[in-house]
Amino acid sequence: MLQVAFDAATEAMLIIDAERQVHWANQAAADLLLGGVPIQLANRKLDELMALKPEQVDGHPMLALLDRRYPLPNASGDGRCRLALSDGGRSASLWLRWRPVELIQAQFLLLTFRDLSPDEQALIQQQRFMTDLTHELRTPLAIVNGNLQRLSRFKDLPSAARSRLAMVGEEVDRIRRLIDHLSLLTRLKVDPALLAFGEHDLRPLLKRWSEALDDQAIGLDGLDQLQSTACMVGLDPNALLLVLDLLLDNALRYGDGSHPIQIQLRRLDQQNCVQIAIKNHGTGVPVSESMLKSWLNPFIRGGLRRDGRQVEGAGLGLALARELVMAWKGTLALEQSALMDGSLTTALLTLPISQSAGNGGAPVDAQTDRV
Repeated sequence: MLQVAFDAATEAMLIIDAERQVHWANQAAADLLLGGVPIQLANRKLDELMALKPEQVDGHPMLALLDRRYPLPNASGDGRCRLALSDGGRSASLWLRWRPVELIQAQFLLLTFRDLSPDEQALIQQQRFMTDLTHELRTPLAIVNGNLQRLSRFKDLPSAARSRLAMVGEEVDRIRRLIDHLSLLTRLKVDPALLAFGEHDLRPLLKRWSEALDDQAIGLDGLDQLQSTACMVGLDPNALLLVLDLLLDNALRYGDGSHPIQIQLRRLDQQNCVQIAIKNHGTGVPVSESMLKSWLNPFIRGGLRRDGRQVEGAGLGLALARELVMAWKGTLALEQSALMDGSLTTALLTLPISQSAGNGGAPVDAQTDRV
């Protein structure tokens, strides 16, 4: 009956034991691994049939599935991979899931291989394209930048030429940032696991970030007035600094410059989360909620403050920030409210507080503390 149920599935399915020996397989698995019938897979060692090629950053859990030196995992997992088959062929990208078989007394593991959907395949192709594009553009950009620096060292350059060189250098740097952001955004959509996820106290990270800032247009104060209780969150600390830089750059770029940027921290113990709000004043009336949501999509730009000092961005900053935050199970939202002399825009970053990080001590008041 088990074999009949397996053969009714379109996904390739296998059950293996702790020695990585195949006990059950369906017809789709036989087609995938050897182009035969399921009985030909019975009692075969899995590493004799295939080798796994993970397509994600952390591929160790997947590689351990075939390694007899490791026990079978006692929890479910999944990931993207390719198969190197025993006949020398290679499969297309597949989505591999594994889970323990709980209805059998002995230790067994169910493996399922699924073809990627067209959307998933398109994302992978996009990632490969961006990887190739980044590789191809970095070298010529580095050569251009190097020559610009050498030219700028000439002492007898006219002021007009020196100004032009500085302008070109800024545009080259802008192209480099665009490539880096677009490449990272694409990779995050395909593989959020590329981030160095861990539990970190948010307070020293915010202090480190704020100490690196040197801008009178930013209201940063009161960090030493925060509660002494640790605020542990799960994230990549370097990526958090990038997110804060992107949100602050967006606030400076689109604010009216008449008020300082306000950055506030609020810990909400009842919701078990912490919020970072970056607020800027703008001219004009608030936009619609649908327009605010669209600003979080790639290549969507708001109304830039035209003062001759701001360079229009590519519209990737908020989209990249949102993808990074989503990888930490957090959220990023935009809010606007009307003021007498314009509007107030708030980028609200919400992160869950880690349950197992020992957030002991007296509860932190849910009042807003300015960072």
